[in-house]
Amino acid sequence: MIDRWERAVPVFNVPIWTKPFKALLGLGTVAVIITLYREVAGLGPVSGMNDAYAWGIWKTFNVMTLTGLGSGAFAIGISAWLFKKSKLHSVMRIALLTSFLAYLSGLILIGIDVGRPWNIIWLFTPWNWNPHSPLLEVMFCMPAYAMLPLFLENVPPVLEYFHRYKPETRQFVEKCERIMVKFYPFIVALAYILPAMHQSSLGALMLLGGDRVHGLWQSPFLPLLYVWAAAFLGVCCVAGTLLFCSLMWKRPYDMDVLVELNRLGAWLIGTWSLFRLLDLIISGRIKLAFALDIYAGLFWMEMAFLLVALYMLIDSAKMRDARLMFHAHVLVGVGGLLYRFNPTTLAFQAKPGAFYFPSALELLISLGFVALAIAGFSLAVKLLAILPAPNALWFQMEAREESMNKLHQRGVPVNDAAPSFTD
Repeated sequence: MIDRWERAVPVFNVPIWTKPFKALLGLGTVAVIITLYREVAGLGPVSGMNDAYAWGIWKTFNVMTLTGLGSGAFAIGISAWLFKKSKLHSVMRIALLTSFLAYLSGLILIGIDVGRPWNIIWLFTPWNWNPHSPLLEVMFCMPAYAMLPLFLENVPPVLEYFHRYKPETRQFVEKCERIMVKFYPFIVALAYILPAMHQSSLGALMLLGGDRVHGLWQSPFLPLLYVWAAAFLGVCCVAGTLLFCSLMWKRPYDMDVLVELNRLGAWLIGTWSLFRLLDLIISGRIKLAFALDIYAGLFWMEMAFLLVALYMLIDSAKMRDARLMFHAHVLVGVGGLLYRFNPTTLAFQAKPGAFYFPSALELLISLGFVALAIAGFSLAVKLLAILPAPNALWFQMEAREESMNKLHQRGVPVNDAAPSFTD
């Protein structure tokens, strides 16, 4: 029998408070405590940044790199709605959740990096803005994307939860849904425009870096390449997460949808790689790839990860092999993240002689907020209808809840009740 993803169903048959979940929260708590120390002590004692190199991993990894992984909602949304890839509608909720958490994590980290939260007042004084800086566009588009379309598009599963488990809130929930329906076309439009603007601005930022960025990554097409790379990174992040969740929680997967995601990812990676190589060849910078130095090695490492992943994506789609698909998406993630990380850090020279290496506290903050994002994902998919599944799984969940309610009414202790916000 072939499984079809027909509706979203929570992960109802596993507890919320598992050991990995507690470990993620512990790592996040450590990061929050260090963040409080950073706010009091300043950047110097906490980070490896200095006056010559004021460009640390909170910007280059958590913002420049991880928001690429969080672009699944942007890429899959365009494919599903504009290019009529109707099968992909079934994975929109997980795409929206991973995107929201990745962007929220990045926003928090850039807030920690900038510090001085009271300076937010300058946001409301347009006469002090620098209209010539790409960062102005990033400053507006990134928070607006996370807090408007991504946040609002993640609201329906929460409303569904309250409508199902809190009958006293149903009137309010239905009113909220009617309001959202009216504004939904505008929300969707913003969800396409804002990430395209700010991802291209990140590329434009590195373009302004000039010769501080190594020639293998410097290109007048950087804004386009950044948006393009974000698209395939986001698609593969969503596909890899779906496969990981199916493996972890033994949920059925819809091979037709996974093959569609594979094809989309393969097309984006193939065309992106071809365009990038042609750009290097036509500009004459391809000779740098054959120099005997670390930068040539990093370049070929990126290309090797992505081209091997491209072959595996095509092959796994033909064979309908879920394990091979998962490995391919992991390789895409490594190769794509290297492409976003290299020009901002490893192949970036702020000033002659400038050196930067992240401190242990800096790394703990970076990893801690990533851990909190993963914990947030784990919690959300157990409480809310996010992950796609066949209708049969929904009926299993309802039968289980009904059985537990009967036991509860008889006074039989039920230790593993249906997940709720109050557990």
